[in-house]
Amino acid sequence: MTSKNSFWASSRENHKRRIWVWIVAILSQILLYGAMSMIYLSRIRNQYEMGTFRSVEAFRRAMYQAARDALAFSDNLWPVILFLGAVIGMQGFSYLYDRRKVDMYHSVPVSKKKRFMVIYVNGIIIYLTGNLLGLVTGTVIAAAQKAVNVDVLANEGLAFLWNFLLFLVIYHVMILAVMLTGSRFVTLCMFGVFVMYEIVVYWILDSMKWSFFKTATSFYLYTNPKISPLYDCMDAGWELKNAKDAAQAAQKCLPLCGKWILIAAVLFAAAYLCYSKRQSEAAGRPIAYRVVEPIIKIAVVIPAGLLVGMVVLETSFNNEMLMVTGMLVSGVIFCAAMEVLFAFDIKSLFKHLWSGGIALAGILAVFCIYKWDIFGYDSYIPEQNKIESIAISVSGYYDNYWDENFEYISQADFEKEHMFITDTEPVLALARKFQTADEEQMSDARSVQVLYRLQSGRQVNRSFLIDYDDADAQAQLNRIMGSEAYRKGVFQSMSKDVFQDKLMRVTYTNGAAKVVIPVEEVDRLKEAWMKDMEQYDFTLVRENHPCGQISLQYVNYMSSNLLVYEEFENTIACLKELEAYYPVKLNAADIDYITVTNYHNELTEAGYPNDPGYELYREAWGIADTAVAVSEEDVYVDYSVRETFYDEEQISEILENLHPVWLTSEFAGMDATEDSYSVEVVFKKDTAYPYERDSYYFNYYFLGGQVPEFVVEATAYEGE
Repeated sequence: MTSKNSFWASSRENHKRRIWVWIVAILSQILLYGAMSMIYLSRIRNQYEMGTFRSVEAFRRAMYQAARDALAFSDNLWPVILFLGAVIGMQGFSYLYDRRKVDMYHSVPVSKKKRFMVIYVNGIIIYLTGNLLGLVTGTVIAAAQKAVNVDVLANEGLAFLWNFLLFLVIYHVMILAVMLTGSRFVTLCMFGVFVMYEIVVYWILDSMKWSFFKTATSFYLYTNPKISPLYDCMDAGWELKNAKDAAQAAQKCLPLCGKWILIAAVLFAAAYLCYSKRQSEAAGRPIAYRVVEPIIKIAVVIPAGLLVGMVVLETSFNNEMLMVTGMLVSGVIFCAAMEVLFAFDIKSLFKHLWSGGIALAGILAVFCIYKWDIFGYDSYIPEQNKIESIAISVSGYYDNYWDENFEYISQADFEKEHMFITDTEPVLALARKFQTADEEQMSDARSVQVLYRLQSGRQVNRSFLIDYDDADAQAQLNRIMGSEAYRKGVFQSMSKDVFQDKLMRVTYTNGAAKVVIPVEEVDRLKEAWMKDMEQYDFTLVRENHPCGQISLQYVNYMSSNLLVYEEFENTIACLKELEAYYPVKLNAADIDYITVTNYHNELTEAGYPNDPGYELYREAWGIADTAVAVSEEDVYVDYSVRETFYDEEQISEILENLHPVWLTSEFAGMDATEDSYSVEVVFKKDTAYPYERDSYYFNYYFLGGQVPEFVVEATAYEGE
């Protein structure tokens, strides 16, 4: 009798009733791991046979990576784990749905606790057996093709832990859903709510933030769901899959695994508590505990109503009245649907109106918070004495950045790690003046991204527009951009020894000329450039276009650019000594011809008569009816006029007023260049000028207000 009632005897009996689950768990994982191993490795081998790889070593590295992709952190695994966790958890405790089965189980001389643990442990054994068999199958296939090394095995081990903990969380979620419900359909609904709830709520609130708050941004800070393991899996999966080695993968993987263990423990405790309190009468009842019905109803209806409202807002071109109507109507429908679901009775449509009222009030409350910014999101500016430091990104400068592992990172990530401005007053002055200002009152509105690091440890990210034409803004920007803290946070090359051992090539260009500089001269050149950068501020980049660019090209296609201005006397002197400096102004004797295209933007901006949005466009911008003289049959009219100039005197005059397109300052005013014109400069093939031979023409802009009269006349639009 004792042996019959032992844990393992009960376990064996339970396994006999779960044969089909065993089959599904084992076959699905063996097939998945085996198929992925064969497909990924055969793909690499086929590429090798086609001559894609330059060496055997490169081919071998690709094979190891393919084995990692198949056997470690694969994008294809988490849906299978989600499915198995749900099936194993639901099937194991499915007897709770049937009152007769519950009575039968309770008549067996086995304690309630032991019964729970037997089913629970068996579910884990089923998953682990299938997972290990799948891993062994895939590893054998990879090893047969010599695609397994220590790093592959280490990544497999990490991924085994990662996948098991993900399964454990999903498994516990399903068990909790079973304990709270009494029917399979409601259990599946509850499981879906538990798994997706935080992700959906986050998406709704984030969408509302972007729709209603002017200063919303994710430039420096990425706000993501904090608890959802499913989101963690999808978000971190790509980084784990492409980790350099197992050590780098562990740095990302293990902290999340620790979090998942805590989540799994909380879910297990909640599931077991619900199991121990569950009455036999709950079998067949949609919700096992009446007390949780209003809680579930309110928790589901509020985000569901908001979700419908956001969909209506997006599809109705921001019609807020329709949004509110959609939220309330859908809220009423969801409340009624939940009541019917709880009772499985259509007559229960309007039961428990008080919980429905709370849900509708919650929907309206959330809408009001975002619509009228009740908590002051847009107006928030921290007090100066509470700020530790600030990072600010001013529109107009872009470059490549990399981290200490020599891997590309975003400009935002670099600035966040390297810019610590402690002179906070100019940033706060800009925020106080422009954060709530109307864009229509600005003549040259540009965005800034600000990260406030508070002394409390909190970080706040905001974005707002400032007017580059405003004198106060220019003064504050000079103070910000002229600071050493700003320059070190924006220009990676301000660090003297940034991966100098990986530097491969140094070049200088003025837009057309391209001169190679000896790599051993880079320290001298950078020293001169850094000395000139002491005069860097907003006025310099606002009023001057760069006259050239020094490009530092590293291994693995990494590169960094140092902009050079006419005021950079030390840099230009060094370039001249190296015989690398060429003025931005070209010599007409080196030019074969110049082609100018006038797109006549003053005409195309007026719209087209048969365009459906034509009248709305003209009305919005106040364009007179006589602004466009085109045929009523035409929907699109090409107003561009192209003219080529060969005369050396005309070429010389044109060259006096040009600047290379990609060397124009992004900080310059809107009228700094004539955007209606494009200029193509073509060099003579026999000239000694060191223009970049990879191209036969170079793109230039006319400087603002400096288009020669003969060019204007030659490219005038004369109509049909």
